[in-house]
Amino acid sequence: MSQQPTKTDNKSIPNKIFIRKKAIEKLKTIKVMDLFAGRNVLWNNIKTDKYFGIDIATNKGKNLNVDTRKAFDSLDFSEYNVIDCDSYGIAFDLYKKLLTRKDVKKGTIIIYTAITNEFTKIQNVLKEEFNFKNFYNKAPSLFNARAIEFFYELLAKYGIEEVYYYSIRDNFLKHYGYFFKN
Repeated sequence: MSQQPTKTDNKSIPNKIFIRKKAIEKLKTIKVMDLFAGRNVLWNNIKTDKYFGIDIATNKGKNLNVDTRKAFDSLDFSEYNVIDCDSYGIAFDLYKKLLTRKDVKKGTIIIYTAITNEFTKIQNVLKEEFNFKNFYNKAPSLFNARAIEFFYELLAKYGIEEVYYYSIRDNFLKHYGYFFKN
């Protein structure tokens, strides 16, 4: 019998709420764009001045029901000082876009989840960013196991010098954290 990993919504709810509260503790106003909002569980327990959730699934929460990746380029981030990008795995494509978009203001808090193991595939955008696309197919598990390291290298490449996170290890290595766009 083989066991397949299952995507779960907010498996570590108390941990995720904790990191969000920590990230926003010094903000006077809290304006959140939640890119993978699910049932809005994480932000329902935190006072916000403005909240906008997006999720592809219908009947989950009070969200714009659309595929975040398809709508991403048409979103206006200028009114938000917190962007929650808690997706399955590591959304390298979206983090790169958030770091380079002009409407994501300096000082905006970007909350992330980075989950990986040696069997979790790395997105092409990262393979191209670090020029290892040709090598990846020869030994994908070697690269996949280091996906979180590549994530932090991507942040550093775009000027992020400080990242706040905690990690959990079970079948996957999980980092929950945040950083400020510079």
